[in-house]
Amino acid sequence: MGDKKHERIDFVDLTKGICIILVVMSHIGGAFDQLDYNSMLSCFRMPLYFFISGIFFKSYEGLFGFVIRKINKLIIPFAFFYLSSFLLKYIVWKIAPETFHLPVLWKELLIVFDGHDLIRFNPPLWFLIALFNCNIVFYFIHFLRDKHLSIMFLSTLLIGGIGFYLGKQQIVLPMYLDVAMTALPFYVAGFWIRRYNFFLFPHHRFDKVIPVFILSALVVMYFTATSIGMRTNNYPGNFFEVYIAAFAGIFIIMLLCKKIKRLAVISYLGRYSIITLSIHAPILHFVSPLLGHYIHNSWVQAILLLLLTLFICFLLTPVILKVMPQLVAQKDLLKINFHKRNSL
Repeated sequence: MGDKKHERIDFVDLTKGICIILVVMSHIGGAFDQLDYNSMLSCFRMPLYFFISGIFFKSYEGLFGFVIRKINKLIIPFAFFYLSSFLLKYIVWKIAPETFHLPVLWKELLIVFDGHDLIRFNPPLWFLIALFNCNIVFYFIHFLRDKHLSIMFLSTLLIGGIGFYLGKQQIVLPMYLDVAMTALPFYVAGFWIRRYNFFLFPHHRFDKVIPVFILSALVVMYFTATSIGMRTNNYPGNFFEVYIAAFAGIFIIMLLCKKIKRLAVISYLGRYSIITLSIHAPILHFVSPLLGHYIHNSWVQAILLLLLTLFICFLLTPVILKVMPQLVAQKDLLKINFHKRNSL
């Protein structure tokens, strides 16, 4: 893609926006669960997020610089939203204990370090830790791409297979490392397509047959889709079903978004999807019971809850970007003078 490979791609933002909306819908559940026919949404929803993240992989200034940048992009937002979500829920519980069914205990802060139990005060944040680990793992094998490309792909499949096997055996690694291993093939596929494939070019002769690709992928998904639980590294289907169905779903969404290119609000939410990812669960904690008290139709309740949650996220996003850009991966909190460091 030449010098244009680092330009922002509008339809990738749209893809991220659709992805985060699907994530919010899954956490609302209820009537939306009926849309997941034959697991054709859940089979690719989180793999798509890893895939998109791989598109933006860069090695930067070496391992030290890479790790610092990923701490800025992923660990600092995780720590901020992890602690603030817990404190918010803890304060509310102290003021009104009847608000939650279970007490809010300080030991819950240790959940992320021990197994893959649900982070009750902000469940989606597991993704940021898993994605950080996925970045680190790929950093050590991406150097093979120039002279040993086949070995890079084989290593990716091997690591993914080991992660998948650990899930089947219910062997849990700390800090979602096993999840990162299973997700690695999706991440690497995103990296590969950004750099070596016609897929992301704005105009290409293959665009004319996109409907054929989409229809073919839908057929593949219909016969292979199986529900997956990436947070718990739980995959009821076999290795090939999981990956084939997920890749089929990924390409359907990407191809559709390539045709559409941009939808202002959704693309905006997609561009800053880390904010919606990190705040929608606490919003749902408080808005869902309130809405459920007045609205009893399951479809009306689910749709209004989705629209209200996304609207709040949309309103809060520019405020958060303005007030705390270093805490949401828009500016670096940890700054290092690499020129000075390299001259030492």
